[in-house]
Amino acid sequence: MSSGATMSVDVPNAKLFYSLETSLHRPEVRSSPALVANLLADEFIEFGRSGRVYNKQITIEALQDESSSPIDPLPQVADFLASLLSSNVVLVTYKSTRASNGSQKSHATLRSSIWKMEAGQWQMIFHQGTPVPEE
Repeated sequence: MSSGATMSVDVPNAKLFYSLETSLHRPEVRSSPALVANLLADEFIEFGRSGRVYNKQITIEALQDESSSPIDPLPQVADFLASLLSSNVVLVTYKSTRASNGSQKSHATLRSSIWKMEAGQWQMIFHQGTPVPEE
């Protein structure tokens, strides 16, 4: 876990879900279609911070395109909580804050993801990013 991150746990191995979730923040994962495809379920859907809706293929393509642009600092993660919804489904919620990089102001986003055990592997089936209003 990065410094400054907080984590609540009501799921065994919550650190596993922290690791899975934050792996999708890292440029070396985001730029690899194979790694992203492995983490996202075929039925994956995202309601993005922008209000756009993404499926698995669109997400893989968008992240691959993103790899050609300058790398922003990794977001800071706070208030991380993993909650067991059933024996093979986990809800992850947290707040991410991306620092300003000169051309963009910093912004915070409330994030939620649903991870499901499929064929012996955890995969994300849903993600939503909700902008936090500036104070």
